[in-house]
Amino acid sequence: MKKNLLSFLICPICKKNLTLKVFKENNGEIEEGLLFCSCGQFFPIIENIPRILIGDLRIIIYEQFPDFFKKYKDFLPQEKINKKIRNDSLKKKKISESFGYEWQKFPEMIKEWRKNFEFYFEPLKTLDLLKNKTVLEVGCGMGRHTFYVAGLAKEIISIDLSQSIDVALFNNKAITNIHFIQTDIYHLPFKNNSFDFIFSLGVLHHLPAPEEGFNKLLNLLKNNAGILIYVYHSFSKRTFNFYALKFVNFFRRFTVKLPHRLIYLLCYPIAVLNYCIFILPYKFFFRKADIANWPLKLYLNYPFRVLLNDTFDRFSAPIEKRYSKEEILEWYQRARLKNIKILGGGGWRIFGEK
Repeated sequence: MKKNLLSFLICPICKKNLTLKVFKENNGEIEEGLLFCSCGQFFPIIENIPRILIGDLRIIIYEQFPDFFKKYKDFLPQEKINKKIRNDSLKKKKISESFGYEWQKFPEMIKEWRKNFEFYFEPLKTLDLLKNKTVLEVGCGMGRHTFYVAGLAKEIISIDLSQSIDVALFNNKAITNIHFIQTDIYHLPFKNNSFDFIFSLGVLHHLPAPEEGFNKLLNLLKNNAGILIYVYHSFSKRTFNFYALKFVNFFRRFTVKLPHRLIYLLCYPIAVLNYCIFILPYKFFFRKADIANWPLKLYLNYPFRVLLNDTFDRFSAPIEKRYSKEEILEWYQRARLKNIKILGGGGWRIFGEK
C-alpha cells in the first residue's frame, strides 16, 4: 500500500478518517500494517493490500491469511469471528471463492487483452475521458483492464472482494499509479465525490442485488463524471442462444455446488467440444462469409485458454443475472444520468455521466 492512498479512505461504518500503523515497509510500499478507526474498527494491510472488510465477511481475511494474525496477535485488537456467517454474507463469500479460484487459475496477461480493453470502453466518446483522471475500478479480477487504464489515468484504485486482488497486484506490480484494495462493493471505504470515472465490467450481474451495488457507486462520482458498466444480456425467446442458455442453466444448478477443481476439469472437455464444433469450422469454412450471429464467434481472435476461462466462469459463478436493453437502461435513467450510450456485443456496455 502506498501512503497517499490514505487520503481516499474512510471507515466504511462510521465514515471517519482512518489512522495508519506500519509493521513492515519496503521502498515506500507498506507490506504489513493496520488501518484504525476511532470507532474501534481495524483493517489489516497484508502483502501490500489493505483488506477492508466488515462484519461476517472478515472471516475471508482470517481464512486467507492466518499467519498474519498469529504474527501480530499482540498488536491487534481482539475480535470474535463468527464462522457460521449469515445468508447474504455467505453468498458473497461463495462468489469471492469462485472468482478467487478462477483468476488464480487464469492469471495470464496476453496481448489480446488490448483489443478486449478497447471493446469494453467503446461506449466512451473518447479515451481522453480517462486521461489524468482519478479512476475507480470495481471488480478488477486479474488486472487486465487495470493495466491499460493505468496507462491513461492519473491514478486508479482497483478493488475486488476475492483473492484475485493478489493476482492483479502481481500482474501490475511495476506500475506506480495503481492502488489495490480487497473490499466489498456494498461497504466501500471511500469519501463521496472522490472519482472522475468509475468502471465495473462483468461484475454487477454476479451480485446478490446488482442495482443496489450500482447505486452504491454513484455517490462516489464527482459531478459530470462518467460510469461505465458491462452486464450480461438476456436472449430473445426461440433463438439458438436462448435454448443454449437454458441448457447451460440446467447444469449450473449442479455445477455451482461442486468443488472448483472438479468444475475446472469438467469444463475442459466442454471447451474443447465447443472449440471443435463452433470455432474451427468458422475459421476454415465460413470466415469470409462473416456470419454475424455465429455462436461463440467472439473467441475466434483469442487463445483457447480464454474460451476455457469463460466456460469455467459460466459453470462456477454462484449467481448470474441477465438483463434486457430496456432493463439496464432503466438503471441509468432512474439514477438521472445523462449522455447515456449503450452498445451490445456479448452483453450490454453502457456509459453515462452524473
